[in-house]
Amino acid sequence: IEKINALEVEALARGYLVEPQRYEPALHDELVELTLDETEKEAPEETGTTPTLDFTFRLTPQIKQFIHYFTHTKRGRATMEKGLKRAGKYLAIVRRIFREERVPLDLVWLAQAESNWRPLARSRAGALGIWQFVRFTGRKYGLRQNAWIDERMSIEQATRAAARYLRFLYDRYLDWALAMAAYNCGEGRVDRAIAACGYADFWYMHKHRLLPRQTRNYVPIILAIIIIAKSPEKYGFTNITPDPPLQYETVTVRSAIDLRLVAEITNTPYEIIEELNPELKRGMTPPDMEYALRLPSGTGQEFAALLQRIPEDRRDYWRVVRVKPGQSLQALATQYELSIDRLAQVNELPPDAVPEPGTAVILPLDEPRPFRHGLISGTQLARRSVRRIMVTVRPGDTLSRIAARYGTSVREIARLNKINRNSILRVGQKLLVYASVARGSTRRVSRSSFYRVQRGDTLYGIARRHGVSVSTLKAWNRLRSNRIYPGQRLRVRPPRPASPPARGGVYIVQRGDTLSEIAARYGVSIADLRRWNGLRSNRIYAGQRLVVRPNTSTNRRGKKIVHRVKRGETLSSIARKYGVSVARIKSWNRLRSNRILSGQRLVIYRRR
Repeated sequence: IEKINALEVEALARGYLVEPQRYEPALHDELVELTLDETEKEAPEETGTTPTLDFTFRLTPQIKQFIHYFTHTKRGRATMEKGLKRAGKYLAIVRRIFREERVPLDLVWLAQAESNWRPLARSRAGALGIWQFVRFTGRKYGLRQNAWIDERMSIEQATRAAARYLRFLYDRYLDWALAMAAYNCGEGRVDRAIAACGYADFWYMHKHRLLPRQTRNYVPIILAIIIIAKSPEKYGFTNITPDPPLQYETVTVRSAIDLRLVAEITNTPYEIIEELNPELKRGMTPPDMEYALRLPSGTGQEFAALLQRIPEDRRDYWRVVRVKPGQSLQALATQYELSIDRLAQVNELPPDAVPEPGTAVILPLDEPRPFRHGLISGTQLARRSVRRIMVTVRPGDTLSRIAARYGTSVREIARLNKINRNSILRVGQKLLVYASVARGSTRRVSRSSFYRVQRGDTLYGIARRHGVSVSTLKAWNRLRSNRIYPGQRLRVRPPRPASPPARGGVYIVQRGDTLSEIAARYGVSIADLRRWNGLRSNRIYAGQRLVVRPNTSTNRRGKKIVHRVKRGETLSSIARKYGVSVARIKSWNRLRSNRILSGQRLVIYRRR
């Protein structure tokens, strides 16, 4: 537990906050609760020979009923079609592992009854993955689960665990039907049923209702799916084109690597990298832990070679772009606001180089970019920050309205929440959104903005949505308590217009600002800002007016010096050498962190 907690703290320290996993409903929950109506129970008699499976079974009326359900009802048939199609991705992998673990190959179709072949499927009981492992059983069979990774959603590891669990259950009962029943309800429940009746026979237990109703449905459902899947054309499934099988190679890594970087190095869409590694919970590989990263076949060698050129502690935020025709290194440096010397040094190219189109160029960014995937220019990044928030759908909301409200796109919201772009939203539904917030904006607001309270709103939710504190909202609206009502009109922006900060003047705090950012922006210390503005802490709020540069001669720039960073130097040692603050050096050179490289040039204004 301490190790798992340590990983969670590490994740938080790196800025990857806990967020709801993008799960999908598990088919298991729907199927085991099926109650067939009289029409669906009227299964036609099977003609011809009894189907042959990889293990001994007998064709019972219950199996025939579910065959009828999957072939003659609209919902059942649609479920079967989706499963037969999706299975194409995984069958080769699963059959190989089942063969190695000495499990009948026909039992691979148990995955269809559990999840319909969805790696992100989650049941109401919290079971995960195509094999629907609960936490305890997953850990028992070696599936890692921590803040970074949950191997219950892995294809290979979870399949290996499922095969070993099924083999263990068969060795216990010497009957595959009872093994399937125990997979569903646990060994203890099956043991008690055997003790009650004296027979190790699933169909006897079924007849006398000695097992839960869900388990009594579960086994005939799996057998019905197996029978159909072995002869789909016989049951009318003639136009099914299975998805192409997953083909990949693995590279073992031991550091945190952003999957965006992986996608860029391998020149592969991000969604494919994500699909190959579904067990990664935060869009990156776990730090300080060995992980077999799956890559599209044929990309492993280039990936390993390029990754070696990126320092281990920067693989979670450095990025790679592919050069376009005619694009020079200088053009890339300008586009992403990087030092041309630093860019050339990292890529081992001359500063005036024009790389061949398609060449992978490493971008040594100063800090993590807040976007899940897709680069934006350095100028755009400097002007915007992004906050991850949970949005509650209100009456009349659509994806496009929510995207416009939070400065993001419909595609991004749909991708984050694993929903279709044309999905109909439910009032009260929760959506994860990366809200884009202007930083240091200087545009004038002609009038204060107001918000009309909707049914289900809370003051906390409104404050969070508009990037202000509850106390600020209460002060602007003269509220004595947190009680609000539908239709109430609330001020959500400061009553005074935002104005550009003047030299030796005042700055209006914007949504998302912090005192440290403002201090760095104007080349002053946090202590000075607090002293000039009578602040007792670093807490500030949107609309607050801060003195940022007193009218004194000490703020005038002195003699300009260009300092070339030497090996072993830090910003602190350079600041002491020239008698200036670290914050000023960062401001003059537009640095967003304290990281500097040997050979990097820094502009310094030394006092005369």
